[in-house]
Amino acid sequence: MWERILTILRKEFRSVLRDPRMRMVIIGVPIIQTLIFGYAVTLDVRHVQLAVIDHDGTPASRDLVARFTGSAYFDAIAHTQDEEAARALVDAGRAAAILQINAGYEENLRSGRTTPVQLIVDGSDSNTARYIVNYGTQIAAGANGAILLEQAQRRAGRTIAVGRAEVQPRAWFNADLESRNFYVPGIIALLVMLIGLMLTSMAIVREKEAGTIEQIMVTPIRPVEFILGSTAPFIVIGFLNTALVAGL
Repeated sequence: MWERILTILRKEFRSVLRDPRMRMVIIGVPIIQTLIFGYAVTLDVRHVQLAVIDHDGTPASRDLVARFTGSAYFDAIAHTQDEEAARALVDAGRAAAILQINAGYEENLRSGRTTPVQLIVDGSDSNTARYIVNYGTQIAAGANGAILLEQAQRRAGRTIAVGRAEVQPRAWFNADLESRNFYVPGIIALLVMLIGLMLTSMAIVREKEAGTIEQIMVTPIRPVEFILGSTAPFIVIGFLNTALVAGL
């Protein structure tokens, strides 16, 4: 039994090494797909294209804009007073969000009144839109804290030391919280599985096309031996692919 399995196994290895198409599938496809998914595709949202409409034009409004553009999440691509022009940027796909600050923003803050700031988001990509809303909310919360402290100091006429709770996050196993570190290992396993199935099917189809499958069927080899001998080489190749792709 084992001699027959080893004979088929050696035959499959020779066939793989002689066939340039098989070599391309074994080596080229895993590398290309890993590079695409690992470096070109990402779920992390950074440098969102932002159009700014600042109708107030005061130090307070400029400070809020600076908080947005000074972060790693937003890049201001246009400053305009024309709301239609800003919407046109979103329609054209040049901007993913609009930050609109209405007139009276600073005056309302100094008077202790709540003043709305509008963040218009392109919702065609719901995942990115959720990230943008969360980033904007966090930045606005930071600005609100600074405003409250400034108002308290102004009323007290002196510098006030304010204690606060500071969260110090520690991420294990993925310190940078990059999405590729999460899904690339799964992609590697998926590629190895698919390539193993694909190569096995290609090997059997090749036998059928060459007319040798009938010759194998009339030999004393049993179906289980044929299956084991045909799949074992590609299991080994799958593990080698895993090592190759993981090294990237």
